[in-house]
Parts: sequence; structure tokens; C-alpha cells
Amino acid sequence: MSLGWFVVPYKRRNPGETPPERYCAMDDFTALIRADGGDWDETEILGDKALVKVRASVGTLTTISGAAGFFTIPTKWIEMQDSLVSMTAGERNQLSNAVLGLGYTQAELDAAMGDTLALWRTHVLGDLLAMASTRRLKPRYDSGTDTIVVDGSVQPVKSAALVAERVQ
Repeated sequence: MSLGWFVVPYKRRNPGETPPERYCAMDDFTALIRADGGDWDETEILGDKALVKVRASVGTLTTISGAAGFFTIPTKWIEMQDSLVSMTAGERNQLSNAVLGLGYTQAELDAAMGDTLALWRTHVLGDLLAMASTRRLKPRYDSGTDTIVVDGSVQPVKSAALVAERVQ
């Protein structure tokens, strides 16, 4: 079994139902993951996304990586204590852009990870995941547009460390 971290969108289930059900898109892969004897857990984060850790076969993780809207954290970092010392500038840019795309600010990212590649390399994966899972916004259903909007008040977030602990 292998492990992987993903940032995945939320989707709408059961079209036509009011209010609609919103779910983590990783659930679309639950049967495949369970067929491997695997598991997954998630925490909702900013950007109408979830931070998800998966235990499954390499083939299943590869399939998940190809899903539309899914972002895969490079597999050289799996455990919370994995050092980012080998991070390249390209990887830093990729991860930085992913975090900023969720709605966190550059100032928040710099405060957590530093503003240079050299500073990022002094951190571990857990530092980045903890920063990316500091808050989420409450979703609501807008009946006028028949959409789920995520613009409410700040809500509590399950820690990335707990997600990591639950999927070994």
C-alpha cells in the first residue's frame, strides 16, 4: 500500500434536490480505494476544497491523481515530519500557487513558511499542511442561482495532523 496527499474539490450530489448535498469529491473513489483494502480521510479547507490523505495501491493513487480539479502533493513528501530540504524552486512555486489559489494570502504563507526557497527548506510537510488547513468558510445554498456558495463565517477545521494519524 502507498500513501498520497491531495487537495480536492467539493461536488454536488443528487441534482434537483433542495437543498443539494455537498460532498468531498474523493468519495467518488471510495469503492476503488476500499477494493485495495485502503482508506482515506479529509479535512475541509478554504477554497471549497478538502485536504485528503489516501492509503491505496500505486495504481489507484495514479488514477486519483488524474482526476479533474485534484491537486497532488508530490509523493516524496508523505509523512508529516518529512523534511522539505530537497524542495526545488519549481516545487515551491507549485505548492505556493496551490495554497494561494485556495484563498490564503501571501502574507499568511510567508509567515508560516518563509519568503524564500531556503526558508521553505527548513520546514517539514506538516508545517505546510497545518498552514493550508487553518480555516474554512461555511457553505450555504443560494436557491436563486441553485448553487452552493462558500462565503460564510470562518468555521473550525480538523487538523491535518489528525487526518495524517487516521490514515497510516
